[in-house]
Amino acid sequence: MKKIQLSDGAPSDIRRTEVSQKTKELMDNTKKLCKKSGLSYVEINKALYLADKELYMEKISS
Repeated sequence: MKKIQLSDGAPSDIRRTEVSQKTKELMDNTKKLCKKSGLSYVEINKALYLADKELYMEKISS
């Protein structure tokens, strides 16, 4: 199984000022979609977890 780097060594408390503009755009778009969905926090958190899991599996299998 291929290993991928999950962190760039940054602290677990990442601030908005410490990330790239593309990362900020992704974060803002994700937040907008979550709010627009009308789902509860628990449902949003589950969806984010599953999306992250799928992205991870795609990376390690490529």
